[in-house]
Amino acid sequence: MSPGPRPRLFPRALTGGFATAVAMWIVGYLTHLPGVPRLPYLVAPLLILTLAAGCAIASRSCRRPALVGARVGLAAALVNLLVLGAILAEPATTNALRPGWLITLGGFLAFSAALGFISGAVAARPRPAPLDEPPATEWHARFGVVACAAALPVLLSGGLVTSTNTGLAVPDWPSSYNANMFLYPLSRMTGGIYYEHAHRLFGSLVGLAVLVLLVFTFIADRRTLPRTLATIAFITVCAQGILGGVRVTAASGGGAASGGGADPASMADNSRSLALALLHGTTAQLLFALLCVLAAVLSTRWRSGPAASRADPMLRPLSGALLGALVLQLLLGAATRHLQSTHALITHILFALVVLAIATLAGARAGYRHADDPVLRRTGRAVMHLAGVQVALGLIAAFLVLPYAKDKADTTPAVLVATAHQATGALLLGGAAMLFAWSRRLIVPARGATPQPAGA
Repeated sequence: MSPGPRPRLFPRALTGGFATAVAMWIVGYLTHLPGVPRLPYLVAPLLILTLAAGCAIASRSCRRPALVGARVGLAAALVNLLVLGAILAEPATTNALRPGWLITLGGFLAFSAALGFISGAVAARPRPAPLDEPPATEWHARFGVVACAAALPVLLSGGLVTSTNTGLAVPDWPSSYNANMFLYPLSRMTGGIYYEHAHRLFGSLVGLAVLVLLVFTFIADRRTLPRTLATIAFITVCAQGILGGVRVTAASGGGAASGGGADPASMADNSRSLALALLHGTTAQLLFALLCVLAAVLSTRWRSGPAASRADPMLRPLSGALLGALVLQLLLGAATRHLQSTHALITHILFALVVLAIATLAGARAGYRHADDPVLRRTGRAVMHLAGVQVALGLIAAFLVLPYAKDKADTTPAVLVATAHQATGALLLGGAAMLFAWSRRLIVPARGATPQPAGA
C-alpha cells in the first residue's frame, strides 16, 4: 500500500508557530501593563498554557501530530527571540547579557519544542482513515490572517501610547536609552517607557510577519495581484517603522539619537514631530486595511472565482464611497488626537454621521441583499455593526476626554475608551477595505457583464 504524499509540515508549523507567538505576546503584554496587579507566579504558567494550546490546535487533524507540535513550538520560540533578549539582558550593563545566557537560550528552544511535541501527541485522536493535508496555498491563506492578527496589537499598543501621551518616553531611536532595542531589560520597562518600548517591539513583530508573508507569497503564489500587495505591504511596514522613529528624533531635546542621551523630561513635540506622529498613526491603520485585503485575495474563495454573476449596480459605488469616507475620517481623527484641533474634532464628530449612514447602506446592501453569499453577508453585517459601535465609542470618548484640561493626564476610563475607539476604527477600515475588494470580485456592475476570471 502506498504511504501517500508526504505531509507539508513546514507551512503548517510556520503558520501555527507564528499564530502561537502572537497570542503569547498579547498575554505577556497584558499581564505586564502598568497598573495591572503583578502576579509573577501566574505569568509563566499562562504563557506555557498559551504555547501548549497553540501547538495542540495547530497539530490537530494531521498525520504526525507530535512532530508537527514540536515544529510549531520551535517556530513560536524562534519568533519569541525578539523579546527573549529583554529577559536575558543584564539590567546594570547596557547591551550585555546575563551569565549563562547561551544555556538559557538552548533550554528555551528545547523546552518549547518538547512542550509542542507533548501537546501534539496529547491532542492527537485516532482516525479511521489517513488524513489529507491541506495544500500549501491553504496555509498561505491562513498565514495572511495571522499577519492581520499580528498587526492588531500594534494598533492597540499605539493607541495606548497616544492616549497616555507617552510617545516620547523613550527619547532615542533606533536604540532605547542607548541600548539595542531587543536588549533593553524588561525590568526597566516601567510607566510610559513600557507603553512606548512595547509598541516598538510589536512593530518588529508585525514587520517580521509581513516579511515572512512576502517570501511565502513569492514562493507559493504565482499571481500578480497578491505579489504586488505583499510587496506594497512590506514597503509600507518599513516606512511605518521609520516614521515612528523619526518622529522621536524630530522632537525637541532629541539629542539621544546621536548618543547624547537626552533627558525624557526635556522632550517636547514640535510641528514636525506632530506631523510625523499623525502620519505614523494614519499609515498604521492603512497598513492593517491592506493586510485585510491581501488576506482576502489569498483565500480559497478568491482563488476559486465568483460563485455566480451577481449583478448589483449599487454595492460597488457604496463600498468605494465608504472606504473613501473612512480614510477621510481617519485623517480627521488623527488630527484630533495628535494636533488637538477643535475644528478637526467638530468635523470628525459631524462627519461620523455621514460615515454611519454610508456604512449602514453598504453593509445592509451586502449583508441582506446578498445574504445567500457567506462572504458578502458576514463582511457587510460586520461593517454595519462595527460602524454603530464605533460611533457609540466616539461619543463616549468625547464626553470622557473633553471636560479635562489638556495639561492633565486623562482618566483611566478615558484612556481605555479612546484606545478602544481607535482600535474599532481600524477594524472598521479593514472591514470596509475587504468589502470594497469582495464587491469587485463577486459583484458585476450591471446585468450581462462577465465576472473576473478565477486566476485574477
